[in-house]
Amino acid sequence: MTKLAALATILLAASGAAAFSTSRPCHHVFQRTFRSTTTTTTTSLYLFGSKPKGEGSQSQQPGMMDQLAMFKKAQELSQKKAAIDKELADEKIVGTAADGNVKVTVKYIPPQLPVNPTPGYEAAEVDIDESYLESVSAEVLSTSLVEAIRDGEAKAAELVGKKYKSLEEDMMRIMGGGAPASQ
Repeated sequence: MTKLAALATILLAASGAAAFSTSRPCHHVFQRTFRSTTTTTTTSLYLFGSKPKGEGSQSQQPGMMDQLAMFKKAQELSQKKAAIDKELADEKIVGTAADGNVKVTVKYIPPQLPVNPTPGYEAAEVDIDESYLESVSAEVLSTSLVEAIRDGEAKAAELVGKKYKSLEEDMMRIMGGGAPASQ
C-alpha cells in the first residue's frame, strides 16, 4: 500500500510540475480538461500574454499584461479629459446679439458621469447696453437675449469640439484605428 501511495504522489508531482513548465518563454498556460461520456472540453488561461498565433483560434484575446497596459492608457486619457474639462470650465465664452448690444457669458458644465453623460452650458452673466435697453421693446429684448445665449452655446460647443479633438485622436490610437481622417 505504501508503494502505491508513493507512486501516486510521484505521478501527481510530475503532472503538477508539467502544469508549471513553459513550452515557450514568457507564457504560462494552465489547462484543465473535462471529459464526459460524449464530449471533451479543454479550457486554457493565458496569464502573461495573449494566445499564441497558430494555436487554433483566429481571435486574439488580450492577456493580463495587455489589459494592464490598456488600463494604464485609459487612466491617462481620463486624466487628460479632466484637465480639458477644467480648462473649458475656466474659459470665458461670450455670445452676442443685436449688433453687440446684448452679450451673454456662457459657462461650460463638464459631464457628470454616469448620472449626466452630456456636457451642459449655463448663462452666467448678461450685459446689455443701456441705450439699447431704453430704445427696444420687451419682445425684441427677449429675442435678442435668446439669440445671444444660442450664440454663446454654439461658440462653446465649437470650442469643446476643438479641445476634445486631441483626446479623440489619442483614443483612436489606443483602439488601433490610427488617427481619424482629416476633414
